Amino acid sequence: MGARLPPVTVMVCFFFAMSTRVVVGLSRVGSRRLGTVRSNCFAAASTARFFSNDAAASLPFEDNRHNSIMIKVRPDADASFDESTFEGSLLATEKAALHLGKTAVWIEVPILQSRFIELAANCGFVFHHAEGDQASLCKWIDTEHTSRIPCFATHQVGVGAVVINLSSNQILCVRELRKNYRPYKLPTGLAELGEDLDQAVVREVLEETGINTVFEGILGVRHTHNIQFGRSDLFFVCRLSPLLDNDGSLPEPVPQSGEIEDACWLSVDEYRDMVNSDDDNVRHPMMQRIMDLVDQGADHDIQRTVLSSVVPGRKSSPLYHTPLTK
Repeated sequence: MGARLPPVTVMVCFFFAMSTRVVVGLSRVGSRRLGTVRSNCFAAASTARFFSNDAAASLPFEDNRHNSIMIKVRPDADASFDESTFEGSLLATEKAALHLGKTAVWIEVPILQSRFIELAANCGFVFHHAEGDQASLCKWIDTEHTSRIPCFATHQVGVGAVVINLSSNQILCVRELRKNYRPYKLPTGLAELGEDLDQAVVREVLEETGINTVFEGILGVRHTHNIQFGRSDLFFVCRLSPLLDNDGSLPEPVPQSGEIEDACWLSVDEYRDMVNSDDDNVRHPMMQRIMDLVDQGADHDIQRTVLSSVVPGRKSSPLYHTPLTK
């Protein structure tokens, strides 16, 4: 009979053998069938923190969208975030993410902890975006595929208002304090984050002229590039109707302080002559086409219909479409 191994040696060998079987077994499972296994592994990693074979422990992280993980450096940066060990811990976290089948790692760093940004850059992380008092960095870790992380905020959304009072055949116009390319223009502005188009254009008209309006539809969309901050721009020209005063009169516009030099009602004929002018410094090709669309009537405008979402928990949102003929 051969020599017997000590009990401790037997347990170590058994644990190693079982661990090897688990790793080999996982490697044979298709990536689409690992969802349950990864979810269970991730739950353990999130609560107990995943330790790599290196001396450094991984940083606390949580599941994130699009098969990635998120590391959040808190403003008070507790003991989990030590500058002397941060790079090693970050690389250990990257290994943990790879073990879980993740494709990217994100880090949110508040401005008061910006010293961690340089340390993350040393590990291959790059800026994705920054807003307010927080920067977001990312790293694509899937070596088998090129990065699918999209650029941040490729477009800004602008709105312009064609506000016409049909009874007097007048259009609402403004002239800004600075940088006027034409004698008069439409009230315009940018939509705020989370603001629908109809809300944005009504708000902008009120801010620039003091006139309350009702959204009717969209006349057209202009798509241009390399605008503010190098972003592209989607500019929605909308048709609105003014709300009359209680006595039925058309309210007088009041120019916005610090932004608008003049706000007034011009006759539609006068405005049309201006945008169709032979003078290159007055003519406005886009507004020529917009006024042609105005003449077609509101029945031809792009309409707005609010529809529910198929995504659980997502709010209903507007769909902008051509008019239905049936």
